[in-house]
Amino acid sequence: MFQTDAHMVNTRMSLLFQLYLANQARPEEKAELLAMLADPEHEEEARELLGEAWNEFVPSKKIFTPATSNQILRNIMESSQTPVVSIGRSWNIKRAFTVAAAVFILISSGIWWLLTPATLPERKLVVANTITPHVKVADAVPGGNKAMLTLADGTQITLDDMSNGKIASQSGISITKAADGQLIYTSSGSNHEERHLAESQINTISTPKGGQYQINLPDGSKVWLNAASTLKFPAIFSGNERRVELNGEAYFEIRPLLNKEGRQPFKVVTREGGKNQEVEVLGTHFNINAYGNEKFMKTTLLEGSVKVTNLNISDSDILRPGQQAILKGNQMKIASVDLDEVMAWKHGNFRFNNLSLVDIMKQLERWYDVEVDYAHLPETRYQGFISKNVTLSQVLDMLELTGSLKFRITEMADGKGKRIEINRANTNTNINVKPN
Repeated sequence: MFQTDAHMVNTRMSLLFQLYLANQARPEEKAELLAMLADPEHEEEARELLGEAWNEFVPSKKIFTPATSNQILRNIMESSQTPVVSIGRSWNIKRAFTVAAAVFILISSGIWWLLTPATLPERKLVVANTITPHVKVADAVPGGNKAMLTLADGTQITLDDMSNGKIASQSGISITKAADGQLIYTSSGSNHEERHLAESQINTISTPKGGQYQINLPDGSKVWLNAASTLKFPAIFSGNERRVELNGEAYFEIRPLLNKEGRQPFKVVTREGGKNQEVEVLGTHFNINAYGNEKFMKTTLLEGSVKVTNLNISDSDILRPGQQAILKGNQMKIASVDLDEVMAWKHGNFRFNNLSLVDIMKQLERWYDVEVDYAHLPETRYQGFISKNVTLSQVLDMLELTGSLKFRITEMADGKGKRIEINRANTNTNINVKPN
């Protein structure tokens, strides 16, 4: 009997949910759905339903405009009749699911935001009656596939402007831009002299702020570059090892190769702000975050095995899948991490796990091509999951809805950029944003 009832609840909730997403639900059906989502007894079913909706979400199919989505969210949150709720021991389960119920409405705008009770014990959730709509006279669009390829002879190719097909060749190496935008290096069976020359020719691919790109290296390995990142590599790998240099962030899927000495190792060297390391692999999947404005250099292993060496003191550690090497100066520690959080950028999302506003702004700065003044940012932390396909104002809307800060994007007085004003109580903080 219990199984039958549970199945009926699931079926009814799923039906109402689909009707709502199709904008076909009657008022009484909307009310019934919200009641189900707000009922703690249906927590497991609600989470499963919302999770499936997110996995199947197609950003181009919008049900509501961003403004409408935000207004509906405010209305739902206001319906709890609780002006301010502490997130922590006093977290109210019904309140949590009122917020969760509002989440699916925002799926239509490409945003997913779900607070959890265990993350921010000192934070306050400010609901609709304390939030006033703000006027934005400017905005910043999300980034996309943008990169510059610089050949060994200095020739620069703007990849986002190039048509698909062969775009260059050097020393018997053909460089092709594929239909999905990725860059592919292919050897044409060149002779020994050409291969030796190609090995000494260093190419550089760089993504700007607001850019990302995927490249297939000459050995068949795949690299995904995050925004504001640079990768240097030879036109061909023919020595005893394969070596590249990285600044910024990249995810690597390394192809195992054999040479006369056996397996040919692949090495990634990163040097930023006194943090110097080398990652050596044979064939594996891993992510490196090595931005100059970050305190730590982080290497995360997803599959296989890697050796991470702190070049400052020649100290090495071996990582296992799910582990991360965290380097700062002469100190390196190994920790277990949430792989979904580390890889969110590659899958087109922002994932904030009790993340400070400073660290969030660094991500927004790189993806939306904005410049931020970090001098007076408050010590505020957030928990959330947001699509990178939304505009900057939509991200700021969500940060505002889940905290005590207010954001406003305006033109700067000289007309040469934009400004995000952050207000908290009687404190004003200005974040300067340069034009896209």
